[in-house]
Amino acid sequence: MKTLGLSLFFLASSSWALPSYQAPEMQVRAHYRNAYNLPPLTYLSNTSPSINNHGDVTLKLMAVDGTPNQAVWFKAKNHSKWQIVFVAPEDRYVSDPTVNDRGEITYSSYTEVMSDGLYVFDTKSGTTVEKLSGPANKMVYMAYVQTLNDGTSVFRGMGTEFDRGFYEVNGGLKTIAMEGQKNFGTPSAYLFKPAVNDQKHWAFKVRVGERGEIGNEQSDQILLVKPTPQGYDKIIVAQDNKSDVTSPFTGFGNGVTMAQNGLVAFVGHDQSNIKSLILWENGNLTTLVREGQNGISELELFSPKVNSNGVVAFRAKNEKGLRGIYVVSKDGIKRLIGEGDSIPTDLGPGQILQRKDFPGFAGDVDINEKNEVVFACVVATTDNQITGDAVYRISPAGL
Repeated sequence: MKTLGLSLFFLASSSWALPSYQAPEMQVRAHYRNAYNLPPLTYLSNTSPSINNHGDVTLKLMAVDGTPNQAVWFKAKNHSKWQIVFVAPEDRYVSDPTVNDRGEITYSSYTEVMSDGLYVFDTKSGTTVEKLSGPANKMVYMAYVQTLNDGTSVFRGMGTEFDRGFYEVNGGLKTIAMEGQKNFGTPSAYLFKPAVNDQKHWAFKVRVGERGEIGNEQSDQILLVKPTPQGYDKIIVAQDNKSDVTSPFTGFGNGVTMAQNGLVAFVGHDQSNIKSLILWENGNLTTLVREGQNGISELELFSPKVNSNGVVAFRAKNEKGLRGIYVVSKDGIKRLIGEGDSIPTDLGPGQILQRKDFPGFAGDVDINEKNEVVFACVVATTDNQITGDAVYRISPAGL
């Protein structure tokens, strides 16, 4: 096993300049009176859209076409036509889908007691493949599903014994890590949301301990594991001060993100309960954003997303408490759009909803290798009357 020591560097100038961005482009808008790029009487709720490196977008619908059925929606960037690629039976739920660069959309459908399976829809051929049967593999739930560009599907699954595990599927089912066991030399009481790149590197937060030791008195670590001919190399990206008294961190956000080139980003908490957005690169930690600085009052509890350019997309509140979508790199920080800001809609000029105790954004953001960002929000008229839930893509100038 390979373990790197902890070092902490604060925001410094670099060559990772942030791009200039075009106006946001609406992908869908859902409202009971009318809709855009959706059937009538279709609804969104807390959706986390996914974007690939071609700019194609997929997302989950909470109800579709006047029915209570959940569904999966897709639109290619360079095509005006959109499509609903899967409609679940009425008694099923659907995971948030993801789309890879081959145009393969991965999702899972499930009931409250058992997963139906893991499915991949090929947008080029229009065919769906069941990659893994839930009942045959005793999977109660499959989350954070994605298919890598070599065709391997990955996810965090929960079995009938209610232990969570990380899995790969490519022909057969391969277990990467399992709760209640020692994984890569680390006893793992709880496995949080993973991030996986095309090199099959896994980055994730783990609660260190034996089975059932999931209380906050336990230590947390952020691990990066890489496959080798002999097994896996492990890197401790960060650990809290329960494991290392010299650590500046008392804890971490649950969502870790990793780029194709191995950059890792996460949210760390310090002893003053202030959160910071941290970038890991080859053993060095850089603080990109800290609450109380650069106009940021609070980092929201949603997963950041990093790409190989070192650009991280994230959700945060400004000094007025207004939520916004931001990008940051070692070169600086940029607020793309926030509550109360003007935004183009299919109905004409509008704005992101700004209303006390009613968030104007929903779900996680996503960013691709071309620095395109997708996000879900609530849109309103210029006098702040709600016109629906929407998803937008923001592309850099010139794309």
